[in-house]
Amino acid sequence: MIAKQELVDGIRFAGARAAAISSYCQDWDHQLGHQWTSGDAFRHVAAVAGGASGLYGMLDSGVLSGLPAQRISENNTKAIDGLKEKSREDVARAIIDGHNASADFVATLDEADLAKVVTLGGYEMPKGEIVAQVWIHHALAHSYEASARWPLQ
Repeated sequence: MIAKQELVDGIRFAGARAAAISSYCQDWDHQLGHQWTSGDAFRHVAAVAGGASGLYGMLDSGVLSGLPAQRISENNTKAIDGLKEKSREDVARAIIDGHNASADFVATLDEADLAKVVTLGGYEMPKGEIVAQVWIHHALAHSYEASARWPLQ
């Protein structure tokens, strides 16, 4: 199980890296392997960056496991569309500010509660690991996907 301080530090790190790589991504209109562009992926990371306090309280309820994929997709599209007019710099700032807010929230949590195992979808894992999935791995995965152009030439 990830320790609380590792989680806090990891969230801040992921936000800083996602924001940094967004500034190096040359083509924000590059079409990814699904409906999003590179810019959409960064907008998505920005849109969810500050949401730890809202999601964390729902982990015990099981409500998240009942959300249909279509509804999640619609919410993602709405959030991305809400950031379409923001500059790259504004999106990067939202990524950093949001991740810092989420890290600040996580810093207030009890270690025992972070270690509590819950079910989310088909997974059973400690709440702290779910937070790591969303605010570390998720942010870095979308940022990598948005910015990687392989093979390099």
